[in-house]
Amino acid sequence: MIQKRKKTVEKGRPVETWEDYFKCWCDVKSLYGKELYEALEAKLENVLNFETRFCGKLEALNTKEYRVKWGERLFNIINVDYGKYERRKIVLKAQEII
Repeated sequence: MIQKRKKTVEKGRPVETWEDYFKCWCDVKSLYGKELYEALEAKLENVLNFETRFCGKLEALNTKEYRVKWGERLFNIINVDYGKYERRKIVLKAQEII
């Protein structure tokens, strides 16, 4: 599930909530090899890749306004990889919120 940040003002104060944006199938993959070592060097722990088919709604994804919900776990999106813009798949690299 992809969630989108929603900012509103209630009683003069900014309030931030998350609403469901798009539900899609994805293949969850752990980091391995060079990618794993680079993440460890950057002190990124609990990072997973979420690979899904390309669709128009996912074209708007960015790292500030969207996050991934997988079961009960939440992940901040670190990077969105469109695979050379071939419009076949999207890989979201995301770090778990602990």
